Amino acid sequence: MSVAVLAAAQDTVVLSLEAATARALAVSPAVMAADGAVRAARGLRAEAWWPFPDNPALEYGRVRRTSVGGTTYDREWAITQDIELAGQWAWRGSGATALVRSVEARATDARRSAALEARRSYVALAIAQLRAALTDSAAAFGETLAEFARRQFDAGEINRLEWNAAVLEGARARSAAERDRADAEAAAANLARLLGLPRDTVPRAGAIPPIPPLAWDSDSVLLTIARARRPDLRAAAEQRRGADRFLTAARLSLLPTLTISALGGREEGTDRLLGIAVGLRVPLFHRQQAAVGAAAADREAARAEQLAVARSVQAEVLAAGARFRRARAAERRFARDVLRAATENVTLTERALAEGEVSLAEVLILRSTAVTAQLEYLDVLRAVADAWFELAAALAAEPADLPTLVGMEN
Repeated sequence: MSVAVLAAAQDTVVLSLEAATARALAVSPAVMAADGAVRAARGLRAEAWWPFPDNPALEYGRVRRTSVGGTTYDREWAITQDIELAGQWAWRGSGATALVRSVEARATDARRSAALEARRSYVALAIAQLRAALTDSAAAFGETLAEFARRQFDAGEINRLEWNAAVLEGARARSAAERDRADAEAAAANLARLLGLPRDTVPRAGAIPPIPPLAWDSDSVLLTIARARRPDLRAAAEQRRGADRFLTAARLSLLPTLTISALGGREEGTDRLLGIAVGLRVPLFHRQQAAVGAAAADREAARAEQLAVARSVQAEVLAAGARFRRARAAERRFARDVLRAATENVTLTERALAEGEVSLAEVLILRSTAVTAQLEYLDVLRAVADAWFELAAALAAEPADLPTLVGMEN
C-alpha cells in the first residue's frame, strides 16, 4: 500500500482547546487510576466504624456420654465476640474518613495535572502547525527565488556566487519546512495519545484562545488563592490528619479488649444449659509494638509529605506567575512591533523583487530576517500560552476563570 493511500485513509479531526481538554480528562489513565483508588479508601472506611476488631467466633460441640444406663450425647454451642472498650474504632473510622477525603482530593489533582498536559500538548500542536505552514511558505518562496536567480544567471545579470546563495537558501528553507512538518506530525501523535484517538485519526488544533492581560498586586495574592484551592494540599493535609488518628487507634490497642460469650447446650439429652461469659483479652505478650511503630512511621511520612507539597506549591505558583508576566510582556512587544514589521517585510520583499527594486542578496537577507522573526514570535506565543495554563494549574483554576480570580490589567 502506498504512502498516498495510507494518508488518504486517515481521518482528520479539528478540535478546540475545550473539546481536547474534556476528552483528555475522560480517557486519562491517570484519572481512571486515581478514581479507582477512592474505592479502596471507601472500603476501608466501611470496615473501620465497628467496635469489633474481629468477626464473632461460632463454636459447636457434641460429647458422647456412656454409663451403665446407656449412651447419651451432650451438645454445646458458644458465640464469642471481642469488643473494643477504648474507642479505637472511633479513631480508626475518623482516620479512614480523612483518608477517603485525601484520596478524593488526589483524584481531583490528577484531573488538574491531566488538563495541564492536554492544554500544553494542544498548544504544541497549534504552534507546530503554524510553524509548518510558515516554513512551507518560506520554502516555496525560496524555491521560486532560486529559479528566478537561475534565469538571471543565465541572462548574465548576476554571478554564480549570488545564484549559489539563492539555491542554498531555497534548499535550507525546504529542509526546515520538512523538519517542521515532522514536528507537527509528532505533536499530533502525542495529542492523539492523550485523547485516546484511533490510529487512523489525526487531530488538528484550532485557534489558540486569546490570552487575557492578567495583573495582581503581589505574589502573596497568588499564594493565598493556591493554598485555598490546591487539591494536592488538601490531600496532604487529610493524609496527615488520618495518620494522626490511626496512630491514636494503634496506641489504644494497648488497653484490654472485652470478650463476651453466649453459651448454651443440652446435657444428657434432658438438661438445657444457657449462660454468658465475660472476659478481657489482655495485650500481655503481643503489645501492638509493630502496629504502633508502623502508624508512627506513617504519621512522620505524612508530615514530611505535607511540608514537601507546601514548598512545591509555593515554588510552582511563584515560578508560574513570573513566567506569565515576562512571557506576556515579550509577546505584546513582539505583536506590537516585531511581528508587524516582519509581516510587512515578507510582503514588501516579494513585491520589491518582482518590481526589481532590490537586489537578490538584499531579498535573501530581508526575507530571512523577517521569517526568523515570525518563527521567534511563535516561540514567544507558545511560551505565554504555556505560562497561562501553568498559572491556572498552579492556582487549581480554569484558564478562562483567571481574570475573575486574579484580576485584569487596567
